[in-house]
Amino acid sequence: RALAQQTRTLQQLLDLQEAAGVETTAAAVIGSGPDAFFRTITIDKGTRDGLQRDMAVIAAAGVVGRVIMPSARASKVQLLIDRDAGAGVMVERSRATGVISGTGSAEDLEFQAGLLDLDYVPNTADVKAGDRVITSGIDGIYPKGFVIGEIQSVEREAGEYRIKVRPAVDFSSLENVLVVLNVPSIPLDSDEGQ
Repeated sequence: RALAQQTRTLQQLLDLQEAAGVETTAAAVIGSGPDAFFRTITIDKGTRDGLQRDMAVIAAAGVVGRVIMPSARASKVQLLIDRDAGAGVMVERSRATGVISGTGSAEDLEFQAGLLDLDYVPNTADVKAGDRVITSGIDGIYPKGFVIGEIQSVEREAGEYRIKVRPAVDFSSLENVLVVLNVPSIPLDSDEGQ
């Protein structure tokens, strides 16, 4: 069963690699960070393989995080659920934009549950539980259109949204990932041909 599951996971990564539209390299997860505050993994690829700081890391289910400390043969990856992580995102259905980030302290129930905060969404935006959240590409790290997760809850506090997102990736069972080697740039204006 374990071999069949590993084969399925590798096939999903291969399918993602073909469909992604960006250059990637596969890597195996060889360790995880012991600190409850800073959530990281270590992968078996590094600068020898072309990896650099701030390269996006993805899995078949969605966004994993970004390379924060590459060495010659391995790299430390900050997971999206780390309290200092962030990414530019949009709600797929309504195209409302915002910023996703890891949640507070280890005592926080959302942190323990592995939920993400979705902030800076305009208070007139159409968002609801069940909406899918994807990368917007605006941050220059994560390519546009990769899955972040699904909105778990939407509340209003003092006229602002308080939105929680359940990540698509199960960070506790990562074995293999893809590192995005080149992120297509988003043109700053529509006059690029002039």
